[in-house]
Amino acid sequence: MAQAERMRIEILAFDGFDALDIVAPWEVFARAARVDSRLEVEIVRVDGPQMVTAADGLQLHVPGELGTPDALFVPGGSWVGGMDSGVPHEIRRGVLPRVIGELSASVSWVASVCTGALLLGEAGIVAGRTATTNPAAAEELSRYGALVKQNRVVDDGNLITAGAVTSGLDLALWLVQRESGEDVARTIAAAIAVPMPSDV
Repeated sequence: MAQAERMRIEILAFDGFDALDIVAPWEVFARAARVDSRLEVEIVRVDGPQMVTAADGLQLHVPGELGTPDALFVPGGSWVGGMDSGVPHEIRRGVLPRVIGELSASVSWVASVCTGALLLGEAGIVAGRTATTNPAAAEELSRYGALVKQNRVVDDGNLITAGAVTSGLDLALWLVQRESGEDVARTIAAAIAVPMPSDV
């Protein structure tokens, strides 16, 4: 088990995020925090209104703003559909990539699921690193200098990425295993009836 006194994981929410990219990992992290009291998890926003709307219309009330996390979790969303929202909008706006880049030097790890990896790319932290994303965005991720793999989860030390939307479960379980140990991760996996990640 990791020796850190605390591991505060902040999950970034922004308009146009993919609901499953946040909700599924949140479920895993929240359950793990009930087993391992060192873990904390909160969904946060960087700016904007407290009501954040997913690509499919799901609305989340997100009162918390980005603080001083020990780890940062970045969802994707709206890339494949070409909407003027989600990841494409945040890349153009530039605020999230800048914040991610700044925090990457101080957090234990930055993780992304699906097209969230493109925000990491825009932040300048994937060049020369192994990473993965939604297959539809793999070519774009490679343009940021990432060494793209097809695994569901790619662990490159302090940079951990996951593929398409359902791989967020694998990613969160893998991160729980890293932080809290295999027994805790397996307990969570059994409770939500999913297999432990194997393609890492």
